[in-house]
Amino acid sequence: MFKDIYNQTIKYYPSEIDISDGKKIEKGGGYFETLSKSCYKAELNTEKESDFIQLMVWAIFCAYHQRAIDNFLNGKKKVFSYELDMEYLKFRFEESLLLNPELAAQYKADTAS
Repeated sequence: MFKDIYNQTIKYYPSEIDISDGKKIEKGGGYFETLSKSCYKAELNTEKESDFIQLMVWAIFCAYHQRAIDNFLNGKKKVFSYELDMEYLKFRFEESLLLNPELAAQYKADTAS
């Protein structure tokens, strides 16, 4: 189920995001305006989608942000969807489910079958 939700959601993000606008970047934090705008646009475009899709938008942003920090600190000016740490992305997605017990139960039921 995770892969299906991911595949339905990643299309709302560009496959390549410019991170040259990074500010206050350090290990574990920083702000990337273009990346934040991409997330906002994905949120707007998924308002009528399922709760799973909406949670995945956030998880994908988190994974992009994590990779953007690493890339920026290593002198790179872009981040690509193929660079995302899928284990981290899945962790953030499932962590978000903890805030919604009904959704978490539905997710567990669907992944068990």
